Amino acid sequence: MKLRNRALKFGALVPVGAALVGPAFAVGAYDGITAAVDWSAVITGITAIAALVAAVLVVKRGSKMLLSMIGR
Repeated sequence: MKLRNRALKFGALVPVGAALVGPAFAVGAYDGITAAVDWSAVITGITAIAALVAAVLVVKRGSKMLLSMIGR
Protein backbone atom coordinates (compact mmCIF):
# COMPACT_ATOMS: atom_id res chain seq x y z
CA MET A 1 0.00 0.00 0.00
CA LYS A 2 2.86 2.40 0.75
CA LEU A 3 4.34 1.84 -2.71
CA ARG A 4 1.03 2.71 -4.33
CA ASN A 5 0.77 5.94 -2.32
CA ARG A 6 4.29 6.93 -3.32
CA ALA A 7 3.51 6.22 -6.95
CA LEU A 8 0.38 8.36 -6.75
CA LYS A 9 2.32 11.22 -5.17
CA PHE A 10 5.04 10.97 -7.81
CA GLY A 11 2.42 10.79 -10.56
CA ALA A 12 0.84 13.98 -9.24
CA LEU A 13 4.20 15.78 -9.14
CA VAL A 14 5.19 15.03 -12.73
CA PRO A 15 2.57 17.34 -14.36
CA VAL A 16 3.35 20.08 -11.84
CA GLY A 17 7.05 19.88 -12.64
CA ALA A 18 6.34 19.89 -16.36
CA ALA A 19 4.10 22.93 -15.97
CA LEU A 20 6.85 24.81 -14.14
CA VAL A 21 9.79 23.79 -16.31
CA GLY A 22 8.03 23.65 -19.70
CA PRO A 23 7.41 27.39 -20.12
CA ALA A 24 11.04 28.17 -19.26
CA PHE A 25 12.17 26.22 -22.32
CA ALA A 26 9.33 27.52 -24.49
CA VAL A 27 10.26 31.18 -23.93
CA GLY A 28 13.47 30.82 -25.88
CA ALA A 29 11.77 28.92 -28.68
CA TYR A 30 9.04 31.50 -29.29
CA ASP A 31 11.14 34.61 -28.72
CA GLY A 32 11.89 35.05 -32.41
CA ILE A 33 8.27 34.52 -33.40
CA THR A 34 6.71 36.85 -30.84
CA ALA A 35 9.29 39.57 -31.41
CA ALA A 36 7.80 40.23 -34.85
CA VAL A 37 4.28 40.88 -33.50
CA ASP A 38 3.17 44.45 -32.85
CA TRP A 39 1.58 43.96 -29.43
CA SER A 40 0.33 47.55 -29.14
CA ALA A 41 -2.36 46.90 -31.78
CA VAL A 42 -3.39 43.67 -30.06
CA ILE A 43 -3.62 45.32 -26.65
CA THR A 44 -5.61 48.22 -28.13
CA GLY A 45 -8.08 45.78 -29.67
CA ILE A 46 -8.52 43.82 -26.46
CA THR A 47 -9.02 47.04 -24.49
CA ALA A 48 -11.63 48.25 -26.99
CA ILE A 49 -13.56 44.99 -26.73
CA ALA A 50 -13.43 45.11 -22.92
CA ALA A 51 -14.70 48.72 -22.96
CA LEU A 52 -17.55 47.72 -25.28
CA VAL A 53 -18.59 44.87 -23.00
CA ALA A 54 -18.40 47.16 -19.95
CA ALA A 55 -20.53 49.79 -21.71
CA VAL A 56 -23.18 47.20 -22.58
CA LEU A 57 -23.32 46.04 -18.97
CA VAL A 58 -23.60 49.62 -17.68
CA VAL A 59 -26.44 50.38 -20.09
CA LYS A 60 -28.21 47.17 -19.13
CA ARG A 61 -27.90 47.93 -15.40
CA GLY A 62 -28.99 51.54 -15.91
CA SER A 63 -32.01 50.59 -17.99
CA LYS A 64 -33.05 48.02 -15.40
CA MET A 65 -32.75 50.66 -12.67
CA LEU A 66 -34.69 53.24 -14.70
CA LEU A 67 -37.49 50.79 -15.51
CA SER A 68 -37.79 49.81 -11.86
CA MET A 69 -38.16 53.50 -10.94
CA ILE A 70 -40.91 53.97 -13.50
CA GLY A 71 -42.80 51.08 -11.98
CA ARG A 72 -42.68 48.47 -14.64
